[in-house]
Amino acid sequence: MNPLRIIAQPFAQEHERWLLWVPAGLGAGIVIYFNLPFEPPLWALAATPLLALAAWLGRAHIGLLMPLTAALTLALGFNAAQIETLYSAAPMMDRQIGPVPVTGRLMVTEMMPDGVRLTLKDPEIGRLPPERTPYQIRIRMKDKNLTDMPEPGSRINIWAQVGPFSEPVAPHAYDFRRQSFFLRLGGMGWSRSAIDVVDPTPPSSLIDTINLAFERARRALTLHVYDKLSGDKAAMTAALLNGEQNSISKDVMQNMRVSGLAHLLSISGIHVSMMGLLVYFPLRAILALIPWVALRFPIKKWAAGAAIISTALYMLLVGPQAPTLRSTLMTGIVMFAIIADRRALSMRLVALAASLVMLMQPDGVMGPSFEMSFAAVLCMVAAFEKTADRALAQAHNFSLLSWLHFLWKHAGGIILTSLVATAATTPFSIYHFQTFSFYGVVANMVAIPLTSFWVMPCILMAYITAPFGADGIFITGAGWGVEWLIRIANHIAAWPLALLHLPAMPAIALLAIVGGGLWLCLWRQRWRFLGLLPILVGAFYPLYTTQPDFFVTADGKQWAARLDDGRLAVANLDREAFVVEQWQKRLGNPETVDSLALPPEDKQLRCDDQGCVYHRGNDVLAMPSLEAAALEDCERASIIVAPFLIRDCAAQVVIDDPALWHHGAHTISFDSGTPHIEYVRERRGQRPWSPGYKIRKDIDE
Repeated sequence: MNPLRIIAQPFAQEHERWLLWVPAGLGAGIVIYFNLPFEPPLWALAATPLLALAAWLGRAHIGLLMPLTAALTLALGFNAAQIETLYSAAPMMDRQIGPVPVTGRLMVTEMMPDGVRLTLKDPEIGRLPPERTPYQIRIRMKDKNLTDMPEPGSRINIWAQVGPFSEPVAPHAYDFRRQSFFLRLGGMGWSRSAIDVVDPTPPSSLIDTINLAFERARRALTLHVYDKLSGDKAAMTAALLNGEQNSISKDVMQNMRVSGLAHLLSISGIHVSMMGLLVYFPLRAILALIPWVALRFPIKKWAAGAAIISTALYMLLVGPQAPTLRSTLMTGIVMFAIIADRRALSMRLVALAASLVMLMQPDGVMGPSFEMSFAAVLCMVAAFEKTADRALAQAHNFSLLSWLHFLWKHAGGIILTSLVATAATTPFSIYHFQTFSFYGVVANMVAIPLTSFWVMPCILMAYITAPFGADGIFITGAGWGVEWLIRIANHIAAWPLALLHLPAMPAIALLAIVGGGLWLCLWRQRWRFLGLLPILVGAFYPLYTTQPDFFVTADGKQWAARLDDGRLAVANLDREAFVVEQWQKRLGNPETVDSLALPPEDKQLRCDDQGCVYHRGNDVLAMPSLEAAALEDCERASIIVAPFLIRDCAAQVVIDDPALWHHGAHTISFDSGTPHIEYVRERRGQRPWSPGYKIRKDIDE
């Protein structure tokens, strides 16, 4: 009856599965690092070697070894993220400047729906001091195309408006500055000027030479696509060839998301594995047709080696993002197992690939691509783990009846795979995007076979024939398949209730679901079903969480108030459409209304030319637009929000220009009886990607 023994017994019986929890420990350490409100000191890097030494010394005592090993995995993930931050450290812009002359090395040119986007390395930006100048910046140029761009590697000069990446629009919202920091991008801007080539000579460093070689290949493939195709068909085909999705129109991209097919545009498992298999099987078959070679050499291993090389080159061509890197590692491990005469399709393969990706790209753990990619693979391997041997045995039986049965079960496997992958990725979709694609399973049942057996073979043949100028027919063939994908997405997106909007999920609910999911997938005995409990607790988060009632931007010029009828009243509705869209998503996509369009007799929110007053329960929140009106509001309101300095105010809370500058965007909730205020910058803390980080650090010192 000892409860510890009840847990310890199955834990000891599943000792072969202990190793599978290593990625969970690494991920936990990375999450802890990124949620710290301060940057840890350098001496924290000693945690990993010290814990490794302690675990080695205590290896003889299982009661001591287990907690030390768990702490070691946490420290390893934490230190990996710390090292990546130190490597990525570069200045980031904190304010808009320009138009100013900008000179930099052209490293990447991306097609956009209305122009191009340039990535410039080692820029010189006006009179910005070198110690404040970013390592790389992005400049968007409208009404330009690839043919107008100089050769990759050229040093160019343009006039541009340059500024920082946006901060989160609300606490817990997505942080674009952090994402850009780890891409070593310190600023963004736009330009309509002419492009002057200062120096056409490319850089001589080996890494830049390799990167520019792949950039030239991407540009050549893109030009080939646009020579044969047009519109979104060309943009999506180019995305599958070079990994760039930015040229796809907003409407088509939205329909791909609504229909649950957007993952087909993110180069991940289906693309990388098909690229490897399309090299492995044909090459092995061709070599088998040559008796002298087939009887003397290990052609299967040769084909596996060629598949490893092809997937690695494919990853470098489309870019080593987290899902692409994960898929390349997993495919490479499977092919290496073939070379070593071992079987690698197992949960340990997933754990190994996850650990390597986490150590190579720790910041990817915080993004949706990594989370959704590994969640889908983990759950699918867990679901098919017990049936894999049986399926392989049936596949080796060559009778007609058994093959018909195998094909029938394969069709059922596609359906089950879609269901499992959808269930696995849904929590992350809700957490990051506040949406759920209701008909994603139906769309993927049609789109995945089309992509696997038609589009990707055409893409592979386009790669092979492009150097000889014979890729036109294969690009056209891929375009036919892509056109059908667009039709499927448009058709299913038009179905009723195709996209379900939900309020923002708190991090604690996602952690409960992830913890329960890992418990359910990684163990094999019946106690694994205990993982369903935290999954259910996290899934019902709307029942025990509240959403903000009021939002305000960091400059105080745009705010939104939630009305009792569910609508979202917004000031300056057309000023920042992106910000309003993000606020809508976090509340479950309510209808928006301009605050000035509300009737004067509205009792909850009244506005005039001097400002607005918002009533929520017993609290009154005033948003004066004139300094003279703020004096009167201070006497009757409990909270004042204004984009200017307010002095000698009697209100309980004053959120004026200095407070907004210091704390960033605010949210206010009234459901708890007393106003609860959250700030973006307090939530994020002082990190290297925070505005003014180096300046404030220098002041503190």
